[in-house]
Amino acid sequence: MTAMIVGRPKRKRATDRVNYKIDSDLRLLLCKIADRNGRNEGAQVEQLILFYEAFDQLNNEGATLTLGSINARKNELWAEIDKE
Repeated sequence: MTAMIVGRPKRKRATDRVNYKIDSDLRLLLCKIADRNGRNEGAQVEQLILFYEAFDQLNNEGATLTLGSINARKNELWAEIDKE
C-alpha cells in the first residue's frame, strides 16, 4: 500500500469560504478558461480579479494599457497580497 497526499495544498494566507451562485453558462466558460490555463476555478477567479484590478488601476492613472503592463501590475498586486 502506498500513501499519497490528495486535495489542494494549504494556503499560506487565511481564506473565508464563500459560495457564489453564477449562471451555468458563465461557470462553464470559467471552467474552460481555467482548464486551458492549468488552473482550478478558484485560482482562475483570483486571476480574473487581479487582472481587472490591475487594469482599473492603470486606467485610472492614465497609463498606456498593454497586456504586458497589465500583467506586470497584476504580478505586483499578487506579490503584495502574498506578502500579507
